[in-house]
Amino acid sequence: MAQLKRRSPKESETKELVSQVEDAAKKPLDKIEVSSVDPDWLIPTGSTLLNCACSDLHTGGYGIGKITNLIGDSSSGKSLLALTSFAEVAMYTRYDDYRLIYDDVEAALEFNLDYLFGGEISDRIETNIVSDTIQDFYGNIVKALKDGRPFIYILDSLDALTSREEQERALKEAGMMKKKQDDKGGWKTEKARLVSEILRVTAREIKSSEALVVVISQTRDNLGFGFSTKTRSGGRALKFYSCHEMWLSIREPFKSKNREIGVRTNAKVSKNKLTGKKRDVDIPIYYDYGVDDLSANVEFLVTEEVWGKEKNTIVAEELNLRGTKDKLVRLIEENSLEGEVQKLVGASWRSIEEELRLNRKKRYK
Repeated sequence: MAQLKRRSPKESETKELVSQVEDAAKKPLDKIEVSSVDPDWLIPTGSTLLNCACSDLHTGGYGIGKITNLIGDSSSGKSLLALTSFAEVAMYTRYDDYRLIYDDVEAALEFNLDYLFGGEISDRIETNIVSDTIQDFYGNIVKALKDGRPFIYILDSLDALTSREEQERALKEAGMMKKKQDDKGGWKTEKARLVSEILRVTAREIKSSEALVVVISQTRDNLGFGFSTKTRSGGRALKFYSCHEMWLSIREPFKSKNREIGVRTNAKVSKNKLTGKKRDVDIPIYYDYGVDDLSANVEFLVTEEVWGKEKNTIVAEELNLRGTKDKLVRLIEENSLEGEVQKLVGASWRSIEEELRLNRKKRYK
């Protein structure tokens, strides 16, 4: 686990950090110290901490023109986290022209999108494009690219896709299709081969179209060689072409009155082409609320000792607020200070990353 070092900044330093983050966003890229990523080329994930883990910036995490592989255990919040990015982009005029495509291969979308995100946002999500086979997905991606508009395409999930070869094999085994003498039974490799072909053919167009493709995968027990106990289907090409590869696992369930109401999910970014760093963060997810970004941010600021704590009371000096965690969260919401908290988290994250740098003499200058 790539745990960030804890720091104890002075109150004046913390206020200065917030100011620095706001100023950095207005400066050219070569002036931004920790991250060389252009914030205008990022799509928010729905979690401030996950944004930071992916890009070192609190404003966005997924790269525009990229492919992201979101891998997770059952009920770890993969679908809800992915859908939350739709709700995030719908709040910015920069993405007004984007199509929001949710390819529900598993036919398992039962979230009340109107309740979670509001009717205006849920109306923008296209749920009528549903792939059955890997060939269908290939065609749907190409159609979206040829449409000419930028888009965010969520495939949920790769594991649920079959292939025409698999379908034909099933029919043959059931006696509904005649077997041929030249059948070689190579159907098990068809899916991985086509994934490789799809990504190879479309990767450049996805970049030029300023699109984003999020491929959701299920974890599988690794029965082969290696140190990892988990793996996923799709072959090596998916890992190769993905800008981000992140693994979701349940840290703990949230319960109330002996009933589970959500989970604390750990998101481990194991591959990161934007920053090259491996980071992991915890994300609270509630079934009737979604991603609890504010609670996660408050916990981060307390853990990193940006905000002090007196017994059960958290002191948010910069906001002139104090109270228990639940009370503080509600006070921040009532005063619409969520954005200020996000900026503070971003500033603190960047300060920690700056402390982790070697600061040695440059070899090439």
